[in-house]
Amino acid sequence: MFRHSLPVFFLAAVACGDSMANDTKPAVVQPAKAAASEPAAATSTPSAAPTAEGSITGRIKFNGESRPGAAIDLSPDPFCVEHNGDAGLRSSGIAVGEDGGLADVFVQLTSGVPDEKYDAPDEPVVLDQIGCNYVPHVFGVMKKQDIEIRNSDATLHNIHPTPKRNKEFNLAMPNKGDVRTKNFRKAEEGIAFKCDVHPWMRAWCFVLEHPYFGTTDKDGAFTINAKGLSDGEYGVKVWHEVLGEKEGTVTLAGGKASIELTLEAAEG
Repeated sequence: MFRHSLPVFFLAAVACGDSMANDTKPAVVQPAKAAASEPAAATSTPSAAPTAEGSITGRIKFNGESRPGAAIDLSPDPFCVEHNGDAGLRSSGIAVGEDGGLADVFVQLTSGVPDEKYDAPDEPVVLDQIGCNYVPHVFGVMKKQDIEIRNSDATLHNIHPTPKRNKEFNLAMPNKGDVRTKNFRKAEEGIAFKCDVHPWMRAWCFVLEHPYFGTTDKDGAFTINAKGLSDGEYGVKVWHEVLGEKEGTVTLAGGKASIELTLEAAEG
């Protein structure tokens, strides 16, 4: 049932820099081809009225063990060295939690989602810079939803996303406590955020037309709010920075559904 194309390669976690809409007060080495896309057309007609409440829950697992990335040389910035101590930082790898749960997987509904206009939430998504790292590492927003970018470090960062369909920007954030707000006007998947000052810093942003998406936690669990969806079958697509993409389906019944998918490293 699932299509599986998972080229494996480790990405150095590089990211943390101005010229885009909504410059307001507070609010790729390309991975497995996370290309820009519009939401897929519905392939099934829901059979019941949309639910007022409900959720799709699940877990994404990895058939294997954790594979930490390479140790990063933080010596160019004494703040980064001091903040991270002996543990240091590592480039992106495969972070496996309890029972094989896979962290930092982006999950979205594809086919079956009603083809209608969805309003972006008023609440922004927060992207912070903590310990010379982006938090969160993978996140989603709706088109035109604000991203509140914070600098929690007492060192200079710049935020420099490199979209293909949206307008590129580069923000300098020299002070601890700096906050800037930006958004993207077009749907686009896998936008890399980087920091030119600290080249190991990287985050990934998915910009969707609809609100039916989520990101897995450290143990591979995720929840998608199903409000507004009717019972029926929906396509699901998952993305991991190293392991690539996999697709499946989930059936919503009584406003509830659950799914589990397993990603594997490509042989060779």
